[in-house]
Order: sequence, then C-alpha cells, then structure tokens
Amino acid sequence: MRFLLYNIRYAAGIGKNFHLPLPYSGYLKKTDVNLSRIVDFIKYTEPDIIGLVEVDSGSFRSGNSNQAEIVANELNYNHIFQSKYSEDSAASKVPVLNKQGNAVLAKATIITNKFHYFNEGVKRLVIETELKDLTFFLSIFP
Repeated sequence: MRFLLYNIRYAAGIGKNFHLPLPYSGYLKKTDVNLSRIVDFIKYTEPDIIGLVEVDSGSFRSGNSNQAEIVANELNYNHIFQSKYSEDSAASKVPVLNKQGNAVLAKATIITNKFHYFNEGVKRLVIETELKDLTFFLSIFP
C-alpha cells in the first residue's frame, strides 16, 4: 500500500511570488493553478491513501470550492474533510479560518470515519478513517 502525506498549504504556492506584493499575500490569492499542479503530482505518485493537510473547503481563494473534493474527483477517490478547528474554537468563527482543515482520500471505500479533537492546542483535529483492511489516523501537531 502506498501512502502520501501532503501539506498542500491551501494550494497557495511557494517561492518569492507567494510574498508579492506583500509578505504572505499568497494566502489571499486564487489557488486553482497550484491545485492543478498538486493533482498532477498526486497522479504521478499513484498513492492508495492520501492525507491532505491545510486544505481549503470553500473560501474565496478556492472559488468557494472544497479542494479535497476537487482532488478526489480528479483522481476518482473517496474522501472526507473536516475543519481543523473544533466547533467551540474562536478560529471556527473567523471567515477563511473556518474553511481550513485536513482530509483523507482513498482509492478504497471509506467504511466509517470519526473526528476527534485533542483537549489542548489550536489545531486539535484527528481524523479516524476505517477502510476494509486498515484504520488510519491523521493528525498534525503544530
């Protein structure tokens, strides 16, 4: 089984253009071109299961679209997405931040999934994903 863990950084890109015209302004730019490049890379690696970190689920920068869903549709994979901020977090109330999360994509059928949150920290999400022969946990600690 081939596993890919990929921090896509909301498909914001990297390099000097990310910081133009202002530092970190890349987080406010449209992401469709970079997302297309990410999909091409994932296709090239041919993973069976993918953990996507820093996914935009529908802010203005992703054209109000869920990036995990776009990638999954392009690959013909199953997917789940969840905000990385718990519902009682202040970040879950802030536009753009409330659209940020993580996702699991799989070739195989996703039997069940659960979302857990640690008691401490800001980004507390743990995604539990059960496939036929595997239970997978995705968690990223800052």
